[in-house]
Amino acid sequence: MPESKLSPSLQSALDALDHAIDGMSDEQMKWHPEAKWSSSDILEHLSLAYSRTAERMKPLLQGAKPEVRRRTLKEWFGGMIVLKLEHIPPGRKAPEALCPKGLIPSQVKSCVRENLCQLDKIIDQCEQRFGENGNILVHVILGPLSTSEWRKFHRVHTLHHARQIEALRQQMKGSGDRV
Repeated sequence: MPESKLSPSLQSALDALDHAIDGMSDEQMKWHPEAKWSSSDILEHLSLAYSRTAERMKPLLQGAKPEVRRRTLKEWFGGMIVLKLEHIPPGRKAPEALCPKGLIPSQVKSCVRENLCQLDKIIDQCEQRFGENGNILVHVILGPLSTSEWRKFHRVHTLHHARQIEALRQQMKGSGDRV
């Protein structure tokens, strides 16, 4: 299946993921320290985040009104950290709906790509309809975001997790485990 062209920001996110998992076997993709996610789990989490955002945006393309309200002070502060400083603070637990369910590495590698491409396409369609700067959908932590902010959030979030995968690879090398 030919891949559609991604926006530059989401293409850079996909490139970072590809680099992070390049050459990893299924066994390596499943390796993780106790009580932590594996690389495969991280990809599944990202895939779920992409598909959830896309699903939430679909009604906007069928006539639903955008979720427009002002950000709270807490949301504004979170937006400054994530969208302006491009940093995801560590230690936040993922919402249950975005927690991995245990897909096998080969499935998750294709799902993450498909869901990111689908998300980018839906953001494009929302951008054509609403512009890139008007808030269209509320993020659970960051509050109302525009299409450009949604794209940036997913890029920052993906790069955060790509770095986690790189760190897992380093831990794997140093753990003495035969993976």
